[in-house]
Amino acid sequence: MIPFNNRRLSGLEWQQESTFARKHHLMQGDSTLAEIRFVKTLGTLAEARTDSDAWSFKRQGIFSSSIGARRLGEERDIATYLPNWTSHKGLLRLEGGEEYQFRAANFWASEWVLSGADGHEVLRFHNKGFLKHGAQLDVAANADSNPHLALLITFTWYILLLYQMDSSAVIVAGG
Repeated sequence: MIPFNNRRLSGLEWQQESTFARKHHLMQGDSTLAEIRFVKTLGTLAEARTDSDAWSFKRQGIFSSSIGARRLGEERDIATYLPNWTSHKGLLRLEGGEEYQFRAANFWASEWVLSGADGHEVLRFHNKGFLKHGAQLDVAANADSNPHLALLITFTWYILLLYQMDSSAVIVAGG
């Protein structure tokens, strides 16, 4: 893996390793910047890694669920995501108090945006693929200096993976 720091983060793409694999890589050209893998075949516990950090992500609760992020091996959440009842938007809060809005940018939820408390866009995901899920990722130019950028990029992708899994379950159950 190559480091996030000292890089212009352009041309980023999340790629699923294979159709049935629960492992995703953040690529910049042929270089891997991060990866997320689900620990078990079923379940929501996942681990994310960059060259210098590692976290675990997990959905908690059933009816009023939240999603937590922890440093790998620790028990304290360093970030939480609270979706609204439609799951098309929610509040991402870091332990230091910073807040971000994460929401679908269009009716079909094929694009998602993470915005800071000031309303400025930080990240934009352009989902693609059906059997093999991925997304083009745009990082705002002023976001490069955010010390939490690697966490924000991996955590929001994990949230989108859960959204995609939940949406697929509804289609299968209803179909």
